[in-house]
Amino acid sequence: MTSQELLSQLRLRLPDAADAADDLLLSLLRDAAALICALTWRTQVPEELQNAQLRLAVIFYNRMGMEGESAHSEGDVRRAAQDLPENLRREIFSFRLAKT
Repeated sequence: MTSQELLSQLRLRLPDAADAADDLLLSLLRDAAALICALTWRTQVPEELQNAQLRLAVIFYNRMGMEGESAHSEGDVRRAAQDLPENLRREIFSFRLAKT
């Protein structure tokens, strides 16, 4: 997928982001790609992980404003966030390159 296709798909997954700037969403997609590349020791996101890239970008968007927090409480409402959800971590790690 091209970056514009990824951006379009990200907007579909984030209905609350209708007014979000393209630059912000593209930055989140780049951050997600950088994390995937760092975890897989690759220089580009494999096509098979573009869906994971979108899901990571959604997580990054939803966590904006929670930087540095792993949990937050307001009255009876408590939110907690994992660094990287286990199912996503397993999917990404299955594409790791071997290192010697």
